[in-house]
Amino acid sequence: MNFGQAIKELRIKKNMTQVVLAERIGMSVNAVSSWELGKTFPPNDSIKRLCEAFEVPQSYLLAASIEEEDVPEDKRVLYRAMLEPFRKELLKDSAK
Repeated sequence: MNFGQAIKELRIKKNMTQVVLAERIGMSVNAVSSWELGKTFPPNDSIKRLCEAFEVPQSYLLAASIEEEDVPEDKRVLYRAMLEPFRKELLKDSAK
Protein backbone atom coordinates (compact mmCIF):
# COMPACT_ATOMS: atom_id res chain seq x y z
CA MET A 1 0.00 0.00 0.00
CA ASN A 2 1.40 3.40 -0.89
CA PHE A 3 0.54 6.71 0.74
CA GLY A 4 -2.27 7.41 -1.73
CA GLN A 5 -3.79 4.00 -1.16
CA ALA A 6 -3.61 4.56 2.60
CA ILE A 7 -5.52 7.85 2.21
CA LYS A 8 -8.13 6.17 0.04
CA GLU A 9 -8.54 3.20 2.40
CA LEU A 10 -8.98 5.46 5.42
CA ARG A 11 -11.38 7.72 3.52
CA ILE A 12 -13.52 4.75 2.50
CA LYS A 13 -13.41 3.26 6.02
CA LYS A 14 -14.66 6.62 7.33
CA ASN A 15 -17.46 6.59 4.72
CA MET A 16 -16.23 9.81 3.12
CA THR A 17 -16.31 10.76 -0.51
CA GLN A 18 -13.42 12.67 -2.01
CA VAL A 19 -15.67 15.73 -1.99
CA VAL A 20 -16.38 15.44 1.73
CA LEU A 21 -12.73 14.84 2.57
CA ALA A 22 -11.63 17.78 0.43
CA GLU A 23 -14.12 20.05 2.21
CA ARG A 24 -12.99 18.87 5.66
CA ILE A 25 -9.33 19.55 4.96
CA GLY A 26 -9.79 22.72 2.91
CA MET A 27 -8.35 21.33 -0.32
CA SER A 28 -9.69 20.69 -3.79
CA VAL A 29 -11.15 17.38 -4.90
CA ASN A 30 -8.46 17.36 -7.60
CA ALA A 31 -5.77 17.48 -4.90
CA VAL A 32 -7.31 14.57 -2.98
CA SER A 33 -7.68 12.57 -6.20
CA SER A 34 -4.10 13.31 -7.19
CA TRP A 35 -2.83 12.11 -3.79
CA GLU A 36 -4.89 8.93 -3.92
CA LEU A 37 -3.62 8.15 -7.41
CA GLY A 38 -0.04 8.71 -6.28
CA LYS A 39 0.50 11.55 -8.73
CA THR A 40 1.43 14.03 -6.01
CA PHE A 41 2.23 13.93 -2.30
CA PRO A 42 0.39 16.18 0.15
CA PRO A 43 2.30 18.93 1.90
CA ASN A 44 2.89 18.59 5.66
CA ASP A 45 0.00 20.85 6.64
CA SER A 46 -2.37 18.76 4.52
CA ILE A 47 -1.08 15.54 6.11
CA LYS A 48 -1.91 17.03 9.49
CA ARG A 49 -5.44 17.92 8.34
CA LEU A 50 -5.90 14.47 6.79
CA CYS A 51 -5.01 12.84 10.08
CA GLU A 52 -7.41 15.11 11.95
CA ALA A 53 -10.18 14.19 9.50
CA PHE A 54 -9.39 10.48 9.86
CA GLU A 55 -8.84 10.78 13.63
CA VAL A 56 -5.43 9.07 13.50
CA PRO A 57 -1.95 10.27 14.48
CA GLN A 58 0.33 11.34 11.63
CA SER A 59 2.70 8.50 12.44
CA TYR A 60 -0.10 6.00 11.78
CA LEU A 61 -0.83 7.34 8.32
CA LEU A 62 2.84 7.52 7.40
CA ALA A 63 3.53 4.02 8.72
CA ALA A 64 0.52 2.62 6.87
CA SER A 65 2.03 3.84 3.62
CA ILE A 66 5.33 1.94 3.92
CA GLU A 67 5.54 -0.82 1.36
CA GLU A 68 7.59 -3.97 1.72
CA GLU A 69 9.74 -2.90 -1.25
CA ASP A 70 10.71 0.22 0.73
CA VAL A 71 12.31 -1.91 3.45
CA PRO A 72 15.82 -3.35 3.03
CA GLU A 73 15.61 -7.01 2.14
CA ASP A 74 17.33 -8.13 5.34
CA LYS A 75 14.68 -6.30 7.42
CA ARG A 76 11.58 -7.55 5.61
CA VAL A 77 10.94 -10.34 8.09
CA LEU A 78 10.64 -7.69 10.79
CA TYR A 79 8.44 -5.57 8.51
CA ARG A 80 6.06 -8.45 7.90
CA ALA A 81 5.97 -9.31 11.60
CA MET A 82 5.25 -5.75 12.75
CA LEU A 83 4.00 -3.42 10.08
CA GLU A 84 1.50 -5.56 8.21
CA PRO A 85 -0.51 -6.38 11.37
CA PHE A 86 -0.25 -2.71 12.37
CA ARG A 87 -1.70 -1.56 9.04
CA LYS A 88 -4.54 -4.06 9.26
CA GLU A 89 -5.33 -2.91 12.80
CA LEU A 90 -5.18 0.74 11.79
CA LEU A 91 -7.61 0.26 8.96
CA LYS A 92 -9.90 -1.90 11.08
CA ASP A 93 -10.02 0.67 13.88
CA SER A 94 -10.59 3.59 11.51
CA ALA A 95 -14.01 2.18 10.64
CA LYS A 96 -15.32 2.90 14.13
